[in-house]
Amino acid sequence: MADTNYDYVIIGGGTAGCVLASRLTQDPALQVLLLEAGPDYRGIMTRVPAGVVGLYQAGKYHWGYRSEPEEYAADQTLPYKMGKILGGSSSINAMVWVRGAPAVYDGWADAGCNGWAYRDIEPIYRRIERFSDPGDPYMGIDGPISISKGNPDTSPLNLAFLQSAAEAGYALTDNYNGPDQEGSCVLHRNIAGGERSDVYREYLGRARERMNLTIRCGVLAERLVIEGDRVCGVECRVGDRLERITAKCEVLLSAGALASPQLLMLSGIGDPDLMAPYGITSRHVLPGVGRNLHTHPTIRISYSCREPVSLLPWTKAPKKWLAGIEWLLKRTGMAATNHLDVGCFVKTHADLDYADAEITFTPLILGPEYADGNVEGFDIYLELVGVKSRGQVMLRSDNPTDPPEFRFNFLQDRRDLETLRAGAGIMRKIVAQPAFDDLRGVELDPGPGISRDRDLDRWIRNTVNISHHLAGSCRMGATDNPDAVVGPDLKLRGLDGLRIADNSIMPFVSNGNTHAPAVMIGEKAFDIIRDGL
Repeated sequence: MADTNYDYVIIGGGTAGCVLASRLTQDPALQVLLLEAGPDYRGIMTRVPAGVVGLYQAGKYHWGYRSEPEEYAADQTLPYKMGKILGGSSSINAMVWVRGAPAVYDGWADAGCNGWAYRDIEPIYRRIERFSDPGDPYMGIDGPISISKGNPDTSPLNLAFLQSAAEAGYALTDNYNGPDQEGSCVLHRNIAGGERSDVYREYLGRARERMNLTIRCGVLAERLVIEGDRVCGVECRVGDRLERITAKCEVLLSAGALASPQLLMLSGIGDPDLMAPYGITSRHVLPGVGRNLHTHPTIRISYSCREPVSLLPWTKAPKKWLAGIEWLLKRTGMAATNHLDVGCFVKTHADLDYADAEITFTPLILGPEYADGNVEGFDIYLELVGVKSRGQVMLRSDNPTDPPEFRFNFLQDRRDLETLRAGAGIMRKIVAQPAFDDLRGVELDPGPGISRDRDLDRWIRNTVNISHHLAGSCRMGATDNPDAVVGPDLKLRGLDGLRIADNSIMPFVSNGNTHAPAVMIGEKAFDIIRDGL
């Protein structure tokens, strides 16, 4: 078995892993290894903002994860496409930038995660951001990730949505990433100069020429190396050869909310009862590993248009070709945006501390039932960002190449079903406003006949879908929390030498798209390591 040695070994070249690799190698005295199971690739589709739909449909740079049957959601087995590429999901996601409400992070602190309140992490967000409006008092302007505002003028449907939302009582907020998230909004995107601004480009691109950073792609971590009460390295399969890599300082696990708990369990860290059926000897009892898994359940309502004003013509030749040519020549035009320009953060109940639903508008029908591309229309998506149901990650076998078993138990907590039903009512209320009268056609899905609570509940159970905002399966918490896997310092409880830095550490998921928090977690982990905490 070959053996190599570094100061820090980062497992997972995704969002947080790339941030850590960049920041740690600022110290030339440290030797850092970044391991990624996917390829080192920066093709055109990862750079063109409008290419995001094609990336998801193709699935070439995703892990082929699929949930176990969701018992409370009509036994659906839902696909989850997490980034399998250097840069991780930052290289393939929809580029919507949402910090999350300040009360979310204050809730983390109240749950025993000292140092993670909004006052603690707000300066980190400013350090990350390079916002297009330097006069905005709440956003960073000198950071590596470029953030720009959406452009509602790309479609009259976007403008109708904003006006209708205001008519429905959801006034426009100037900046939902500021102190007041609630209301309709122009969305922020990590897009710069017509290209995706991600951690591959803005963090790793600046660091990869450093002599003290080694990047190895196509390498799958199989097991952590544990000696006594310390994690001291990782075993990886490279072709037919098993290689042991030693970390003199720490192993940093950033493989994501599915792969991070899987690797822990394959290494004998977790609930012994869940590892024993696969012949895995328990090395460290930590029952919380894999528990608390959750994401944002999503529903979609589709409408036809009275007028041909959707983006439909731009999805077909010749306009699709023209958009591509313009992007290649000038980095402008209809391919230079993700077309997620407007949305709304709403409370489904007035007594909530922060918005529990995120609405995103698209001036195009994206549902597979309209894949023939002949229907002019628009979609409204609602993500339940205040989700209550919890699932679990478990092993499928002792083979590291087998994906883990997991389920979210969507809608197990009846409050989630009730909130999604209320959210459907809010979406319908917005579209019913006068500002949509000249554009609104018929409701295609679920259709006007689905209006009673029991019918809506059935529709929700049959059609509730995914967001790729997985979190919580290696949750952070206080020492007296039996389900906590790491402490606020991100150290694994009860073993030295390992920290976890990815969205799996969230006690509960942030209330919005989770890319920005993943970058923040990488930066926060670096601060903790640098300060010797």
